[in-house]
Amino acid sequence: MNILKSFSPLLLVLFLIACSISAESITSSATGEVITTMTADGTGGGSPFDGTVDSAADLDDLVETAWGVSRLGLHRGHAPIESVLEAYLGITHDEMHVFMEDEGLNLAQICERFGFDPENLVDTLTASFVPHLEEGVENGVLAVDEVAEWEAKIRTEFSNRVYWEG
Repeated sequence: MNILKSFSPLLLVLFLIACSISAESITSSATGEVITTMTADGTGGGSPFDGTVDSAADLDDLVETAWGVSRLGLHRGHAPIESVLEAYLGITHDEMHVFMEDEGLNLAQICERFGFDPENLVDTLTASFVPHLEEGVENGVLAVDEVAEWEAKIRTEFSNRVYWEG
């Protein structure tokens, strides 16, 4: 019990520090350049995508996952693309929430806050799903000449998500 009492003030200080993150104190470690070397896992957070393109339904699931879960507000369920967002924005998931929840910013506005072109985020997110389309080609689900069509659908949904103000 004495050990718990000695840690209580330390825990309180750590809690207060964690709660004191403000939008003004957040800095980005990123450049705002398009990232083409990442693959989003596309799963989790309510995503319908099962992680593998081995059926035609998986293509529709990728498009739906790019749009996100609308009932989650600006957050839209980052789990399927969280690592890509963190890499592009150069901030943590918790810091994204400060901007979205405390400041009411969408992803485009967060980009602009750091001087990044939101279209580069759309391009980065789209590129992170291209390996899944390539997997669809390898698995015989998608013809090579159909990849651009599906990539355009995914890009449209990521664009909607980045600029969404709902």
